[in-house]
This record gives sequence, structure tokens and C-alpha cells, in this order.
Amino acid sequence: MTQTPGTAMHVHDPERPPRPRIIAVSCLLLALAAVAQLALLPLTYWYQEFFHTAAASFEPEGGVAFAAVGSTAELAADLLTAVLAIGLLALSVANAVGVNGARIASWVAAPLLACCTTVGLIRTPRPLSFLYSSADLDRIAALAKDRMPEWLEPLLLTLGLAVPVALLAALALLALPPANDFFRRRQLVEPGYPAATVPMESTD
Repeated sequence: MTQTPGTAMHVHDPERPPRPRIIAVSCLLLALAAVAQLALLPLTYWYQEFFHTAAASFEPEGGVAFAAVGSTAELAADLLTAVLAIGLLALSVANAVGVNGARIASWVAAPLLACCTTVGLIRTPRPLSFLYSSADLDRIAALAKDRMPEWLEPLLLTLGLAVPVALLAALALLALPPANDFFRRRQLVEPGYPAATVPMESTD
């Protein structure tokens, strides 16, 4: 008698499909937005330094305690912004290789960074608004802008507007159907094949 042939089935993860172009564009936008935000931080401090230098010629009216609180809060916000930007730079690399958790993390971190960039764009140079009268602030601003390079303020405005737009565009690309297919885990089941037969001798 002989052993009845059997079948075997193998399940394994196939190779990930080729990276869609929208994934490459999305990762590039995330990386560029993160680098732009990291460049914005020192540029913003440099911009504000012109205001502080100009303010040295004016007598503050008070509000030192409130200014200290505001300065501490803004420093903490800048630290958070830097951490988010560095994190998104790493997530852009992870998204490029198809890590689905990185895509989810990007949807959480990118809106936070966009909010931080927008708030940083509209806030006044720390902490002058607490220390000087409105008339002195106007004179300080005029003096500071006379001393700073002409390109600095337009550059800050351009980067401050470009970062949120790039982040939102990147997130929209990550939500498109081709991106879903790229990040989805797949399993391939191979058809069964005959197992080896082992002849057995019969006995009378």
C-alpha cells in the first residue's frame, strides 16, 4: 500500500508594489516643509533681534513679569515646533518605504506643525508688546526694519505660508487610493502541490 498524496499551502508576504509617484511627492513635501520650518526658527530669532536692538533706545513702561511668562511660553512653543519638524523629517523617510504607522503619525504631527508655523508667523516679536506703548512699538518697528536686510521679512512670510500649504498637500496625497494600496499589507497564498509519496511494502 502507498501513502495517500497530500497537499501543502504556503502563505508569505509578497514584495511591496512599486512606490506610486504621489508617495514620492508627498514624502518630498513633508521633508521640505520640515527643513523650511527648521530654517524658520533661527531666521525668526534673527528677525526679532533687530527689534530688541532697536528697543534698547526706549524706556520700557512695565509688564516685565508678563513679558517673562510670554517669553517662556514662546520658547517652549519653539522647542515643540523643532521636535515636530525633526519628527516629520524622519516620518517622510518611513513613509517612502511604506510604513503604515508613519503615515498615521504624519496625519497627527503635520497639522500640529502647521498650527505652530501659523502662530509663529502672526505673533509679535517677544516680548516687546508687554513692555512698550503702542507709539513706541511703532517707532521700534520702523527702526528695526531700517536696519534689517530687505529680503528677511519677505522670506519669513514666504516660508511661513509655504510650510502649512506643503504639509496639507502632503497629507492629501497620503490619503489617495494609490497610497492606500501601497501601505496596505498583503498576503499571497500559493496553491497546493502534491506531497512526496512514500511507497510502503505490503505483507501477506
